[in-house]
Amino acid sequence: MNQAEAFLLEFHKHHPGCTRVAFAEGRCLEQGLSSYELLSSLAGDDSVLDLGCGDGHLLSLLAKRALPTEPVGVDFSPDELRAARLQRGDAAVAQGKAQHLPFAEQSFSLVLSHFAFHLMNDLDVVVDELARVLKPAGRFAAIIGGGPKVGDTFELFLDLLSSYRRPEKSVPSIGERRGRTEDGLAQLFGNHQAFGDTLDVDEYYVDFGGNFEEVWIRLSTIYDLMYFSEDEAMDLKETFRARLNRNSSDHIPCTMAIRRVIATRRP
Repeated sequence: MNQAEAFLLEFHKHHPGCTRVAFAEGRCLEQGLSSYELLSSLAGDDSVLDLGCGDGHLLSLLAKRALPTEPVGVDFSPDELRAARLQRGDAAVAQGKAQHLPFAEQSFSLVLSHFAFHLMNDLDVVVDELARVLKPAGRFAAIIGGGPKVGDTFELFLDLLSSYRRPEKSVPSIGERRGRTEDGLAQLFGNHQAFGDTLDVDEYYVDFGGNFEEVWIRLSTIYDLMYFSEDEAMDLKETFRARLNRNSSDHIPCTMAIRRVIATRRP
């Protein structure tokens, strides 16, 4: 197990469901969909795998779509899977890593991944596994982060956060750059014989704002706060509150750019 994987296991042990907390209530500014719904809306007459399923929120949305077979989730965090089983007692979930999926060849026509793919290492191996478990003409779709909207609350939060970071308490490098950039993704899938030049990338802006406490709860799921003491986190929170200069009950817009990436396996 590498350092990044060890960090992610420890973080999700203490914060299962953090991705749902951060993004389930956010809505795309034009489409009115959550980032989870941008993925679940793709499912039609499909056998579906949720790769990096976390606490099962996407699986719950998929369960409402009357799919021909029950959607399956996989995650390498036992604590997230425990949360998934608690939320959905009937959830079909398995522990495993994207680099070695515990499924047979051509098991799924659609593989979805919400804010997980860009955290993975050995992406060439991951794409090999996607090609193996996807049926011909099957699709892989992922939501990956973009960054804050210029001048937005999220940008202010990240600027403040940077002043609190300490080298001895820094988050290890997680994932590969290829998994975060359009050029890298195009190269990753375009060079693979099973996918080729099939990549579609769409950008959306998601507002996950609310009143101050709601915004703070969502932003405080960020990995950097893993190393903060309670006093440091409280100091950051109060500095953030003061810099916003808003009443606690005001609606505070907090916007993130995200991308939905879709790669289609060759027939």
